[in-house]
Amino acid sequence: MFNSKYDQWQLGNIFQSGWQTKDEQAGVLQYGKDFMAQLAPVYSKAEAKNGGMITSCICHGCPWSDLVLEGKTTFQHYFDWSTGKTAGAASMHIDPRLPNGGGALNGSTFAMCAPFPYPQ
Repeated sequence: MFNSKYDQWQLGNIFQSGWQTKDEQAGVLQYGKDFMAQLAPVYSKAEAKNGGMITSCICHGCPWSDLVLEGKTTFQHYFDWSTGKTAGAASMHIDPRLPNGGGALNGSTFAMCAPFPYPQ
């Protein structure tokens, strides 16, 4: 599976937030925690059939070919899983950072990641 724990479509249509206020930003962070808790039964099992990458980029049509985690692109991780090079827990790659990599996934390279205003 490929997904964002801060899926832009879900945040806009389910959470219904522009995440501009501190309360809305806290809600986005909680949304990510809740998403991961609901996904835990899939990624916590060491079953060879499960594999995926969960990004922190706030996106819906995420730039999968550009996202790198643990030194590999999404598709390199997928190749390792699909060819049996990795299995079980080693096939699930989860970006533990805050939205947009804690701010590292903003800018022209990751223009598809929606901005997230970090409080100063």
